[in-house]
Amino acid sequence: MKKQILLLTAFFLIGTAFAQEKLYLSLGVGGGFGTAASYDFSTNGDKAHPVALGKGFDVMLRGGYFVNDFMAVELGVGYRKGFNTKINLDVFSNNGLTLDGNGTLKISGNMLEIVPALVISPNLGSKTIRPYTRLGVIIGVMNSINTKDDETILGHTINFNLKCSGGVAVGGSAALGADFNLGKMFSLYAEIIYDALSYAPTKGKFTKFEADGVDMLPDMKTCDKEVKFVKDLTGYTPQDGEPSQELKNSYPFNSLGLNIGVKIKLGNK
Repeated sequence: MKKQILLLTAFFLIGTAFAQEKLYLSLGVGGGFGTAASYDFSTNGDKAHPVALGKGFDVMLRGGYFVNDFMAVELGVGYRKGFNTKINLDVFSNNGLTLDGNGTLKISGNMLEIVPALVISPNLGSKTIRPYTRLGVIIGVMNSINTKDDETILGHTINFNLKCSGGVAVGGSAALGADFNLGKMFSLYAEIIYDALSYAPTKGKFTKFEADGVDMLPDMKTCDKEVKFVKDLTGYTPQDGEPSQELKNSYPFNSLGLNIGVKIKLGNK
């Protein structure tokens, strides 16, 4: 029995050592700018403002395993904190009625990303630099689009915050980068990365709504402060005690950016 235990322990240690020669962890930070198409926020159709929900700051933790000398499978988990896009408004639309007004709207998007990927990293014989390319799928969860509006309409000030959330975003990611060896265990990396994905929230809720400085949320009906985004409004009838319904819309989170970080090699591959 002792021999069997010793034999199993030996196999386990050998397997662990073999796996460590091929495993790595990386932690990186970066930022990017949105490459999305324009979205029309005006009521008369003659203005278009870039949404750029993909621009922002992100942190990414990745773990990888080399299946051979030049190819690795990888799983990344990260968080993207979007920067505000500011839009100057000169019109306001309410139930199809256009009113004179002015103000600003700020919109940003946040996303928790899960990124399974395939990494191609050929060994070109250099002891200091090793290039790689990565192709992956982005799965966005715990997503949100936050809108802050400050307007003056017919002499009255309107201030509200609207948070849209729910649903899953799916897209693709591609990167081109290089590792810069600092020794057997550590290296730095830098990469140019492009993400292409869109996100369609399933629900929205006002977290703030003030008129002339007065908090209106406590007296608002559920249908006025909450919304459900659906694909079809056929047969819909508004109910005071239920969220209102609006057609679902997809928002682009495309981005092009630069990421840098540190990589820990669990053993010398």
